[in-house]
Amino acid sequence: MEKVPTGIPGFDEVLKGGLRKGWTYLIKGTPGSGKTIFGLQFLMEGLRRGEKCAYISFDETAEEIKLQAEGFGWDLNDLHIIDKVRDLDIISSNIIFYDFDTTAEITSFIESITKIKELEAVDRVFIDGIGALRDLTKDPIISRRILVSITCFLNSIKATTLMSCDMTAEFGKDIISYITSGEFVLERIERKDGEMLRVLHVLKYRGGDAHLGRHYFDITQRGIVVYPIIPMISERKAIEDRKLLSTGNKELDLMLGGGIYEGASVIIAGKSGVGKTNICLQILKENDIRGDVGILYTFDETKELLMHRLKTLFSYEPKNLVIREVSTEISLGRFYSMIMNDVKMLKPKIVAIDPINYLSNIALTPEELSKTLRMIRVQLRDMGSVFICIDEVAEALGVFRLTSLGISPYADYLISGRFMEIEGELVKTISVVKNRFGNHERSIRVLEIKEREGLKISKPLKEYTGIIRGVMTKR
Repeated sequence: MEKVPTGIPGFDEVLKGGLRKGWTYLIKGTPGSGKTIFGLQFLMEGLRRGEKCAYISFDETAEEIKLQAEGFGWDLNDLHIIDKVRDLDIISSNIIFYDFDTTAEITSFIESITKIKELEAVDRVFIDGIGALRDLTKDPIISRRILVSITCFLNSIKATTLMSCDMTAEFGKDIISYITSGEFVLERIERKDGEMLRVLHVLKYRGGDAHLGRHYFDITQRGIVVYPIIPMISERKAIEDRKLLSTGNKELDLMLGGGIYEGASVIIAGKSGVGKTNICLQILKENDIRGDVGILYTFDETKELLMHRLKTLFSYEPKNLVIREVSTEISLGRFYSMIMNDVKMLKPKIVAIDPINYLSNIALTPEELSKTLRMIRVQLRDMGSVFICIDEVAEALGVFRLTSLGISPYADYLISGRFMEIEGELVKTISVVKNRFGNHERSIRVLEIKEREGLKISKPLKEYTGIIRGVMTKR
C-alpha cells in the first residue's frame, strides 16, 4: 500500500507514512485555522518530489494564494492554479443558488471541473473551499451528486487529493465527510491558563493504521509543524546489559541500595527549598564526570543560575550537560517533541525535568499528562536512559505527602526531601521511599548543602522518633 508524504513535519508520523496514494481526504476548520497553508504545504512537497500538482480554489483568488505562499518563501511557479472564484464569479455574482433544471446541466457543471486540462496526469490536487460546491444548490441530493462525481473522478485518475471546507456541522456529519477517506479538523483550544493552542484532530483515516485523536501543531515561518505525543524511539537496550550508576555521593548511593540502574525513573519530591534540584545536579554532575550526556529541562531557573550553582556548590564546570530553559507558554506536544528530538540526537544517559509540576499547567487534562509522562518514561527506559522528575509538593509545612501529582507509581526510585524539626531547629532531611529493583535504606538522614562541598548527608537518624509528624525527638 503506497503512501504519499504530506511534507508536514510530524503529521506523516501520525499517519504512519502519509496519505494513501490516489485517495481523497478532507481538512476542516474555522476561518484562519490554517487550512490553506495545510493544502499548500501538501502541494509544495509534491513539487519538491517532481510531481505534477494542481490547486483548485473556490475560496481565494490566485493572487491571494500566491501572496500567502510568499509569506513562507514558497515558489508556486510550477504549480497549476485553477481560479474557480473568478470562473464562477463567486465574489461579484448576485446569484445565490444555481438552478439545475436538467441532468445535462448537472453533468455540464461537473465536467467544468473534471475536464480541466491541468488535471491530466496530475499527482496531487488541493481543492480549497469545496464547501462552495455544497452551497451551489438548495437540493442536497444534487449537491451530493456533484461532490461524489468530482471525488470519484479524482480517485479514478489516481490523484491524491486534499479538500478543505469550513466547519459547518458536527464532526463527521457533513455530506463531504461521508465521501472522503479521512477527515482532519484544525481546532483552537483555550488552556486553563488562557493560552490558545492549535490542535489537529485526526477524526477518521482510511488507508492503514494511524494515531487517531488530537495532536498539537503550530504555524511557523516554514509552515505547519505537528507535535504528536506518540512513540518515536524504537531503540531498546537489553535489561541484562544495564549497569548500576553511582550518584557520586557515597551516602546517597547507600540510601538508594547501591545507586541508580540505567533506564530507571527517579522522582525527587519535596517542598520548595528542601534540596531537590541540588540532588539532581549531584547526579548530573557524576554523569558528566563519566563522560556521558545529561539534559536538564528547567521551567524555574535559568541556565546561567544553574551553571553558577554547579560551580559554587560543587566546584564543577560540566562539559556534556545540556540545560534547556523551557517557556511556560509551550504546548505539551511541543515540549514532548523537544525531548524526543534531543534524545535521538544527543543520546543522553540522563534526562531531568525541573519541576515536573509545570507539565500539569500546560497539559489540557490530567489524563494527557499521565499519558505523556508514561510515554517519556517507557522510551527512555528502553534506551537505558535515566529519567529524573523533580516534584514540588506544595502542602503546608506540617503536612506530609510523597508527591503532588500522584505520579509515584511511575517511579522506580522515590527520593523524598522534607523539612523537620529536631530539638527546636528546622533541618532538611532526605529519605529513599522506594526502590523497585531491590532493597534500600529506610532511615532518614539530615541533608546539608555546603559551598564548594556539595551534598553533605548525615548518618541515619535511628535514635529519633516522630518522623511522620515532622517533629523529631530522641528516644
